[in-house]
Order: sequence, then C-alpha cells, then structure tokens
Amino acid sequence: MSLHGDEQLKPCGIYVDADGEWYHGENRIFRPEILELLYQKIEVAPGGQYALVDTNGKCLIEVADTPFIVSRVDLEKSETEEKVILGLKHIAKREILDPGTLSVGEDNVMYCRILDGRFKARFSRPAYYQIAELIEEAPTGEFLVMINGIGYPVSVE
Repeated sequence: MSLHGDEQLKPCGIYVDADGEWYHGENRIFRPEILELLYQKIEVAPGGQYALVDTNGKCLIEVADTPFIVSRVDLEKSETEEKVILGLKHIAKREILDPGTLSVGEDNVMYCRILDGRFKARFSRPAYYQIAELIEEAPTGEFLVMINGIGYPVSVE
C-alpha cells in the first residue's frame, strides 16, 4: 500500500527524535525487531511528512528531523575501487553511499539519500567525523568527498 492523494492522515502517536530514537507516547521503542519492522513500513507522505503504512492503513509519525541516522561510515577498498559503506542506526542492512547525494544543512549537519534515494539520512556526530576524513576543499572553496580519485561536491541545503 502506498500514499496517494490528499487524504487526511491521523497521527500514530509515534515520535522519532533528532538522534533517531523512537517513542510511542512517553515510552522508548528499543526492541530491534520492532524497530526493523517500523523502518520497513515508512513512506514519505505528501508534504514531506513521514507515515507508517501497512495492510491496516496508514498514519503519520512525528519526526524531529529524519528517522534515518547514519551511525557509522566505513571505506572499503579493493584493488580496483573504493566504496563508502554506511551503517544505519536500528537497521541491520548496510547501505552503499551515493556520494552525489551528500549535503550539509543547518548547523553543519551532514545528510545523504539512502534506500535508492527515497529517504534522507542524517549523519550522527561520529559518522560525520568519519566521512569528514574523505572531504577535501577544492581551490574554488567547494568541498568535495573524494572516492576513487573523483571529487563529488557536497551541496549546501
């Protein structure tokens, strides 16, 4: 089931804070299997809000920034190429960074797009420092993330 049209969605009573911690009411959701299931049910609703969607319908979740947090950055090198692998908070599957999606927002918070570009993910402070090791300043003053000898510009939101 996906989101369509301008239908009015009701709140789920779920909140995700800026650090990617999930709450139902005042209670923190911490069980890994429940968090994995919730992430499988997220879609972006009209207007950029987030919703949970399943066979019973859909409802809006309240999100401080984005529910997706990059918690770890690893550079994997082979003889022929480099890849940046992202660890996401509360999600077991790791993601390969699309360096063309890196951006910096307010307060120098780093973001990228994940899951085939469908969602925006915020870098945690440790992950920010890990990705910063790959960033160089070009003579033009532009910042580039260097992978495989190619400089990918980090856009500013």
